[in-house]
Amino acid sequence: MDFGFWRYMFARHQFCWWPDFTQIFPSKPRSTATLLYNHGFIFNELEKINELRNRLAHHEPICFANSIHTKDTTYARNNYSKMKTIFQWMDIDEDALLYGLDHIIKVCAEIDTL
Repeated sequence: MDFGFWRYMFARHQFCWWPDFTQIFPSKPRSTATLLYNHGFIFNELEKINELRNRLAHHEPICFANSIHTKDTTYARNNYSKMKTIFQWMDIDEDALLYGLDHIIKVCAEIDTL
């Protein structure tokens, strides 16, 4: 299954068949009155990660500020952080999972010095 399939498992119309699909995130924070960590929140976070994935797949730039010609690695760094957070919420050791593949921060730092 592709990433879009899993993202849409948290879409509003999917709630009818399994209302508490968020159980796959045993370590996610508890909701508060001002911030709900529910299906909608997770769907939105996965949507941002999926947008990054699509930009990479279509060879679109990810290190520029708001489509202007100023380099900025904030977008890449923020989405990388979201991915690692999702892994943590699933009780996945993200460092072990990404061992040998994780060069994002190093590459972003190199881009920042250009």
